[in-house]
Amino acid sequence: MTPDAKRELRAELGAAPPKGLDALSDEQVSDLAGALRASRERQSAALATAMEDALRHVPRLLRGPVRKMMAG
Repeated sequence: MTPDAKRELRAELGAAPPKGLDALSDEQVSDLAGALRASRERQSAALATAMEDALRHVPRLLRGPVRKMMAG
């Protein structure tokens, strides 16, 4: 694994990659980093949708303050 590939994966993991991943090719590491990025984006979108769905059960006048409390 080249330093650039290792840096890309480290950025996605938020930590040093496990030593076992050194056996992967740069292309595989790049694919893994891309999959992690895409997964994080899907998770973020699903969480935002779930939050908006949950707020539909809160009375309209309270939605703004509740949204601020949940985001903060």
